[in-house]
Amino acid sequence: MPRVIGPVPSDKWEREVRQQLLKQLPDNWVVICNVSWALKNDLGAVRDGQSDFVVLAPGLGLAVVEVKGSKLVRVDENGIWYRSIFDSRGRKVAEKVVNPPPPEQACGNLHTLAKVVKEKLRLDSFPGLHAWLVVYPNGSVEGTADTYDDSTIVTKSRMHQLGGAIRTALSAKGGEGAGKKFTQDFVDRAAKILTNQRFRIIAVDTELDVQEDEKNIDELTRQQFAALRGAFELPRVAIIGPAGSGKTLLAIWKLSALLEEGKKAIFVCFNKPLAEHLRIAHPDMASAIVSVDSLFWRIVDDQTGASGKDFFTRVLPERVERVVYSLKDDDKFDAIIVDEGQDFGDERIIALFQLLKDSDSSHWLYFADSKQDLYSRGTDETLGAEVTFRLYHNCRNTERVNAATNKVCTGDVKPMPGVVSGEIPQVSICKVDYMAQKAWSLVHELSASGGAVILSPFKLENSCMNSFRKAHGLDLTEDISKLGQSGFVYFSTIKSFKGLEARHVVLVHADKPGVNPALEAEDLYVAFTRATARLDVVTDNPEAESWFTGLLQSLR
Repeated sequence: MPRVIGPVPSDKWEREVRQQLLKQLPDNWVVICNVSWALKNDLGAVRDGQSDFVVLAPGLGLAVVEVKGSKLVRVDENGIWYRSIFDSRGRKVAEKVVNPPPPEQACGNLHTLAKVVKEKLRLDSFPGLHAWLVVYPNGSVEGTADTYDDSTIVTKSRMHQLGGAIRTALSAKGGEGAGKKFTQDFVDRAAKILTNQRFRIIAVDTELDVQEDEKNIDELTRQQFAALRGAFELPRVAIIGPAGSGKTLLAIWKLSALLEEGKKAIFVCFNKPLAEHLRIAHPDMASAIVSVDSLFWRIVDDQTGASGKDFFTRVLPERVERVVYSLKDDDKFDAIIVDEGQDFGDERIIALFQLLKDSDSSHWLYFADSKQDLYSRGTDETLGAEVTFRLYHNCRNTERVNAATNKVCTGDVKPMPGVVSGEIPQVSICKVDYMAQKAWSLVHELSASGGAVILSPFKLENSCMNSFRKAHGLDLTEDISKLGQSGFVYFSTIKSFKGLEARHVVLVHADKPGVNPALEAEDLYVAFTRATARLDVVTDNPEAESWFTGLLQSLR
């Protein structure tokens, strides 16, 4: 499998070509997706351009591959190219002239890029072969102009020979050994030039781009926080907002401010993995971050009946209430910050509220999102709050991930103005027996160094990933301390990952809501909104695949 640089294209046929390149090209080749530029010509005018794919082949040279989605193309005796227009029933109704002709466009782009590489490296001549191809993965070409060789055009019937066609196109430009100066080292240097941000004018999701996106998202969240600064000065406040609106980040910022003021403050969430992750991320505040059940265990010694069905939801909170009156003020809190409030249930909230030193002057901040009520415990009431403020904008997810979530979960969450567009979530279908391999393949393609997350409605031992815990030099882990780390892919149930996030999320065992009791609409909402840059959905159900694809089609 070759090394691929750049994002998975949003265009269907470009994705098909990318997939074939991954299957057919050698491991030491490099594929760069969506190379775009703005350069001055000899007259001083700026010319911009874009190539769908640039292939760098050690021992050969550089090839430009342009992809066209047309179903039928015709070249007349005068060399004029026509694209056929079809109606909704698949009947040909018209033809449209293609100008410039695709080969001319590909050839022009090839010479531009070869010239850039040569000049940037201060070479007298290009040290390898160079060629171009036009690919029609969904169509055919009738007739070919005399000025173009048939081998430069790859149609639907030849897609299985795409890799060979690229090699042939390059080899045809010179004899044996003509590309020997195009070494692996030169390939790496050329790739660096063609992905340089000073050269490119259209951003792609490289590592640097993702980091910049994260900075932008963080800034948007800060703007949202600034709008609520006055609200945070009130003693009893509830903040209600959708996933990605920055509730946890706002809560952590408030915790830091309270601790700096010398307040005895505590951040309480529902999910233990979230609490652990936040403690790792904020070691200076680790002692003030805890899950609600862990906090209650600190207060109550009586563990009898702990295996009971409603022990944590009712029995343990009741025991906290019984002992709270015997606690000294030093054992209570000046401020309690509740995150994921919709999951607590009334009994936990009431018990927690009584741990405040002063019910009138102590601070109570309650953060919640009713759409993430995975345990059906929430109410419309914000217990303990005197004032409720609402957040309406999603700052975490890209515009397209947010739009996809709205489609799948029938929501109407608005993206924060200025949020990055991002990639359209992709849907894949395969049998359960091959689902793990598919998940690993997606991770390898898009997060080759690790850091991705695989989510499932099922625990690891019951999921497709159980017998496939290592691939491509990466280890599958449930250790929250390794979330986002190079060399590891974190696995979690959807429920356990609530409140957390990752750049690249792969959801396995996906299905329509209600088909699987472990995967309701709320679960899909949580799974979709965990992805900050890229989301992949994998299902074994053809009906679900059609459902997801149909909903997401309008995002293209």
